[in-house]
Amino acid sequence: ELLKLPAFMRVSSTGNMLSHVGHTILGMNTVQLYMKVPGSRTPGHQENNNFCSVNINIGPGDCEWFAVHEHYWETISAFCDRHGVDYLTGSWWPILEDLYRSNIPVYRFVQRPGDLVWINAGTVHWVQATGWCNNIAWNVGPLTAYQYQLALERYEWNEVKNVKSIVPMIHVSWNVARTVKISDPDLYKMIK
Repeated sequence: ELLKLPAFMRVSSTGNMLSHVGHTILGMNTVQLYMKVPGSRTPGHQENNNFCSVNINIGPGDCEWFAVHEHYWETISAFCDRHGVDYLTGSWWPILEDLYRSNIPVYRFVQRPGDLVWINAGTVHWVQATGWCNNIAWNVGPLTAYQYQLALERYEWNEVKNVKSIVPMIHVSWNVARTVKISDPDLYKMIK
């Protein structure tokens, strides 16, 4: 069934940087299952190395999603710092009023059974189950300059913060350079 998805959303495709890692990264370049009870939460986060993610609700219940454009991640990180919570490794759930007061737009929506959610590169998000539900999810790395830049920036930021990146970006860069014909001139320059 997953092969029916467009190529850019598939777990494995030549246009997915995570297909060029050379090894399995559980839950990133493999499908991961989340079994949720009502009220269970996935705290606020950005995906590992700011990669995109695909999430499909299998049902039977719904999930409520909250998402903020990656442009605002540093402001949210500052909120975490003020509350003594580590943005990268801690468990945090933003107070919506704090975000609104800071003029941070929040996308809030319900994912029903059968709905697919695409989380773009670097999007800050958090989720709660409003019913009993099962979700499947994985990450993808579209071969775009935007995705590559955000992945590298987070790779370097993780080094500064002494957090291990689970995506070996230098290795991925070499593999992509060796095996993929890059048509995006900006991406080509970055990898070169």
